[in-house]
Amino acid sequence: MNTKTSTIIKQPALSLLALSICSSFASATELNTAFLQGTTDVPSVLKDGVKYPAGQYYVDVSLNGTRTGRSTLVISPEDEQAGQLCLSPEWLQNAGIFFKPQAYQDTFDSIRGCYQPGKKDSTKVSYDAGSQTLDFGIPQAWLAEKNDAARWDYGINGLRLKYNGNFNQNVQTRNNNGYGDDTLNAYGSFNTSLNVGRWILSSDMNATRNAWGNEFTTNNLTLSTAISQVKGDLLIGRSQTRTELFSDFGFYGAALRSNNNMRTWQTRGYAPVITGVASTTSRITVTQGGYTIYSRVVPSGPYRLDDLNSTSNGNLVVTVEDDGGRKTVTEYPVATLPSLLRPGDYNYNLAVGQRNDTNRLSDAFSSGNGTFGLASLDWGLSSTTLNMATLLHSGYQAAGIGLTQSMGMWGALAFSVNGSRAEYDDGPRRQGVSATVKYAKSFTSKTDIQLLTYRYQSPGYTEFANWNPKYGYGRKIYDPDGLGLNDHYIWFDGREKARYEARLSHRLDRVYLSGSFWQQSYWNRDRDAIGASLSASTTILDGVSLYLSGNYSRSAWSTSDEYSGSLGVSIPFTLGGVRHYSSNSVGYNRYSGTSFNTSTSATLNERLNYSVNAGTDERSNNTAGASVSYAFDRVQTNLAVSKSRETTTLSGNLSGSAIATAQTGLLLTKEASDTVAVVRIKDTPGVTFNGSLPTNSSGSTVLYLTGYNPTTISINPENVPDSAELLNTSYDVVPTEKAIIYREFGFQNVLRYIVRVRDAQGNTLTGGSATTEQGLDAGFITSNGVLLMNLLAIPKTITVSQSSGKQCRFSAAGLKENTGTVQEIRCE
Repeated sequence: MNTKTSTIIKQPALSLLALSICSSFASATELNTAFLQGTTDVPSVLKDGVKYPAGQYYVDVSLNGTRTGRSTLVISPEDEQAGQLCLSPEWLQNAGIFFKPQAYQDTFDSIRGCYQPGKKDSTKVSYDAGSQTLDFGIPQAWLAEKNDAARWDYGINGLRLKYNGNFNQNVQTRNNNGYGDDTLNAYGSFNTSLNVGRWILSSDMNATRNAWGNEFTTNNLTLSTAISQVKGDLLIGRSQTRTELFSDFGFYGAALRSNNNMRTWQTRGYAPVITGVASTTSRITVTQGGYTIYSRVVPSGPYRLDDLNSTSNGNLVVTVEDDGGRKTVTEYPVATLPSLLRPGDYNYNLAVGQRNDTNRLSDAFSSGNGTFGLASLDWGLSSTTLNMATLLHSGYQAAGIGLTQSMGMWGALAFSVNGSRAEYDDGPRRQGVSATVKYAKSFTSKTDIQLLTYRYQSPGYTEFANWNPKYGYGRKIYDPDGLGLNDHYIWFDGREKARYEARLSHRLDRVYLSGSFWQQSYWNRDRDAIGASLSASTTILDGVSLYLSGNYSRSAWSTSDEYSGSLGVSIPFTLGGVRHYSSNSVGYNRYSGTSFNTSTSATLNERLNYSVNAGTDERSNNTAGASVSYAFDRVQTNLAVSKSRETTTLSGNLSGSAIATAQTGLLLTKEASDTVAVVRIKDTPGVTFNGSLPTNSSGSTVLYLTGYNPTTISINPENVPDSAELLNTSYDVVPTEKAIIYREFGFQNVLRYIVRVRDAQGNTLTGGSATTEQGLDAGFITSNGVLLMNLLAIPKTITVSQSSGKQCRFSAAGLKENTGTVQEIRCE
């Protein structure tokens, strides 16, 4: 191998000469080689009929006519003789050529460890020595998907901390109702990850401070890695189960589960849109399974929370706390209709460990319930998806089976049935079944039943997430007549019995309507819990938006109903060249009656936006407030103040991330996504990539990426200094989830001179080639005497050779580079 390499590299000067000749005489059938001196062998590149001449080349690579990059190509004598290029998997990957390995398995040379794709029918590998290009023609069916595992980039080693925190401080100016306090309330979420090779140690933590004390909780604390062969993730530590048939719960142990984002089509988890009317500046907290998944401070007036992360099965509890300390709690049942899987596709989840019923960090790995094993599989058949799951524990067993059937024009129908058997320390054994029917259909391109659900649970059915072996009898019956019933326990009193849910939407030309309804019944309860919502929105004229919404809910344990509604209009206008929005609304809720709110907001530039608002209600509770957000390079900030009759509230928010890697050191950035790219152009500040913030003084910046989503990272050439000659302008990446991708854009500092050359008599030279004292080509003089030189080093003297054979020289000592102006010089 060493002999081959040395033979190839000995020929660079000859190769360049040969390539120049090939370019000039490409149409000739055979080249007269009598001019060659000092050699007895004609180079392969000059021979007629040689498809791949041996040598080392720097080529532009393209696939089906689309450029994929530049790469060094070494053609061995064996390749030349065989008339086939043998390319290693590493070379193909670096050059951006990805095909399905099984399609080209018969072209793989196991001895040399390389593919010969040109042997495959319908595949072309064309090399043009004159233009230094290598083009691959590969049928689309044999090409790898854009997010194929062969393209995955696990990123570099590094430590990252994402943070998002907010606070609000209420100052009571008058308090006649006894509510409220002046305690500083704060909430912070922290996501840390340590990336080492393909492994990621990560944790999600929350910190809360309020009048009831301080709390530190965690939902995930895992060591994980992506496994492409099974299109899934291996997790070790504290995490959540994910199944279609059972309610999810927290546990610590090990899990292997599929990841739909690794596939070419992506499924997005469902999360409801939460709307309502805030009477004053309020904090909205959303929890699921006892864990806070969302917290936000909103001003008075209607609110719409459509940025929740995807949620798993289980009810959402929404708590709205106003500045007087009053709380309104609403429960949103969440039941998602599983998407049909494509034939042959699958989702799976294997888990073993112990259930963990607390989110406190100190108890992240504590449990007294024993070890369980969980297995679930969703398998796509021709037009049916089969769901299966089982959970085994020494005191609890459950199994479930379900079918999701595509019925074409009739929609999609899902049916599942679960059975459980639970034992308790105080003696009884409970067993039962749960059955669920779900339906979805698009009646037209404008009308959808997004979900119809019915679920029935027998009295003995128990979810493992709710099973507590210490309590089997339940609670006492309420006995107002003194019949002695309170001496007995009814173990199923208050358990869920049946639930109905429907979500519909309809679209007109410019109007969007949506509505939902749910009803929940309970064993031994005459009163059902129900809820309904209706909303309509439209855009008219030049961006004027109108919306209408209403909400109603009733709890099975409360005699009071909750209802609210709002009507609003948003009108855009331009002031000082900036687009502003004026929003006005009238709302109604049970506490404050009718209220009126108005606000004006604008995004002044890519960093700064503001909002001012005012409102009143029928109880003469007047409010006013203002907020401003500013995106620094290192942190995203928001500060708001509001004033009501009784309370002044100051609130704020900070978010961002810190990234530490060996390649970049410590970086502080406002970018706080799970997957990021650290991009660098050495010591060049002010450069942007894909709309990012400008690079810092060392030339680094951070980009938002999405896991397993193919992305092209492109440099904005407008921000690159004129003296920099870029070696590459873009990179294609497919990052794995939570990866820290690193890319560096190389460049060479080019010295540019614009010179008008005159002879000794002052006459403008009308032609001639220029060379430096080292014999390097420096350019050609145009007919108007202008010489444009792009050099990598400062020249000392320039020699001009004219077609008549005359030569002259001039000193470059007085020339200034990169001025952009024409400099006069005399050639003596």
